[in-house]
Amino acid sequence: MPEKTHFSEAEQDAIKKTASKILNHESFRSSERSTRLFRYLLKRALSNETEPIKERLIGHEVFGREVSYDTASDPVVRNAASDTRKRLRQYDAESGSKESVRILLAPGTYVLDFQFSEPTLRPENPPEAGAVNSRLGASEITSPFPVQSVSKSPDSRRPQVAYGIALVSTVCCIFLAMAVFRQHEEMKHLRPAIRTVDPLWSPMFTAGKEIFICLGHADPLKANDPAIEVTSGGLQRITVTDLKAYTNISGFLQMNGQSFQMRMDNQTNLLDLRDRPTVLIGNHNNDWALKLTGNLRYRFDFDEADAGKPNRIVSIVDSQQPNRLWQVPLRDLENPSVDYAIAGRFFNPVSGSVILFVAGAGPVGTQAASEFVTRPQFLRGLPESLQNPKTNIEVVLKTPIIAGVAGSPEVIATHVW
Repeated sequence: MPEKTHFSEAEQDAIKKTASKILNHESFRSSERSTRLFRYLLKRALSNETEPIKERLIGHEVFGREVSYDTASDPVVRNAASDTRKRLRQYDAESGSKESVRILLAPGTYVLDFQFSEPTLRPENPPEAGAVNSRLGASEITSPFPVQSVSKSPDSRRPQVAYGIALVSTVCCIFLAMAVFRQHEEMKHLRPAIRTVDPLWSPMFTAGKEIFICLGHADPLKANDPAIEVTSGGLQRITVTDLKAYTNISGFLQMNGQSFQMRMDNQTNLLDLRDRPTVLIGNHNNDWALKLTGNLRYRFDFDEADAGKPNRIVSIVDSQQPNRLWQVPLRDLENPSVDYAIAGRFFNPVSGSVILFVAGAGPVGTQAASEFVTRPQFLRGLPESLQNPKTNIEVVLKTPIIAGVAGSPEVIATHVW
């Protein structure tokens, strides 16, 4: 649908009233990111700006990114648009039929779609038919039905006109009912997932705040490190296994109706982590994961000075039992048979937030850990005490590797405190 750039005074009033109700709805009050994007797009629409809105411009003006930031590695605008689109559909399904204008975000664009009801479009004092016809040329008057030049009296035309109006109304009602049904089905599948969320994610989902994902980066200076396989193109700063982990976690959050923002660790500061749920992906390539998980019972042991050496070994150690460890020799990564990982959640008093983390020792561990924290068959086995946000957990995982593909992760050690 093309963007409408000019609105009458009555239309602007209707838009502002509906927008105010949308922003006060619970779905928007719980998401600062969607609120900021919606306000920005609304302001542009009402200011009659005709210039196409670019993703990079929104990232800069709304979310404070640098003008030249990499939109491929930082999809904050696309994530925000997807979340805003979902929240607008939710409001429309619940209250849209009561409004004089429906406001939606057109799929695949950053353009708000305004759909006015008939009373809003109708002038308060409509001119007589003769006055209207005198201002419109014959080519400007269209009809959805073929017009036959048969002379009939006014009384004889009334049944046909009434029939045509009834037919159009019926078709419109059918399409409207189908749209409402689809929205209802989407919300029906979405809401139970939120209500029955597992103990591991429950404190993060019920916080009512946007979830922040901090993703580790691939250091080009360590390109000879066999533990790092770097993707190409716009994602050259993300390891393959971390990208797969991010895909698992972001998909899980979307399925559960959660808004989130992703940023690389070298683009993240403490303010990004403060007072909101956080997910850390990776360890030795994620500075924030190194800082925040280094004092936990299970942690990684490796020497960065050995990066790239053929005999390098990455270990997961148990600080309470120093002789207990799980090792991945990186010299065997050309044909690995097993990998180890850590998944966990803890409350961090410095940031004041609940932090969930996944990280692997070898080539597929991080991916396996992300599957552990997002799949029901694993989540069902976690203790109910995790409903308390200050209950912490660490899980050490072992995953077989068959033909380079990670198998199902197995829990080999657990610590709850």
